[in-house]
Amino acid sequence: MAKSMLGNIKLMDVQAAAKAATVYSSSIRFDACAGDATIFLVSTAGSITVTQQCSLDGSNWYDPVNASGSAVGSVASAFTVSAGTYITYTVVLAPYIRFKVVEGDVAATDVSLKLIYRFER
Repeated sequence: MAKSMLGNIKLMDVQAAAKAATVYSSSIRFDACAGDATIFLVSTAGSITVTQQCSLDGSNWYDPVNASGSAVGSVASAFTVSAGTYITYTVVLAPYIRFKVVEGDVAATDVSLKLIYRFER
C-alpha cells in the first residue's frame, strides 16, 4: 500500500525577470504526484503571470490546453509585489513540470517559487 508524502522543493530562488521578459523555473520529475499542489510565490516588483508547463521527457516543453484548445495550468495572473503568498492551483499531471513566469511590461522583478505537493511512495 502506498504512503502519502509531502514534497517541498524550491524551483526558483530570487530569479531575475526583466521588464516584459519570460523566465522559467527549474523542472521537476512529477510522475509520483497524487494531484494536489500549492506554490509559495514571492515577487519584488512588476506584475507577473505564472503558468505550469508540461513535458514527457524533461526537454520539450508544452503549454497545456483542454479539449477545446483553451489554456490550463494557470497559477497566477497579474500577481504583484508579495513577500510570500500560498497559491493553490489545478495541477496538470505530467511526467515533468516547470513554471513559466511572464513579467507584464510593468517593472523588472525577482521571483522565488516553491512547489509543495502530495505524492505517493
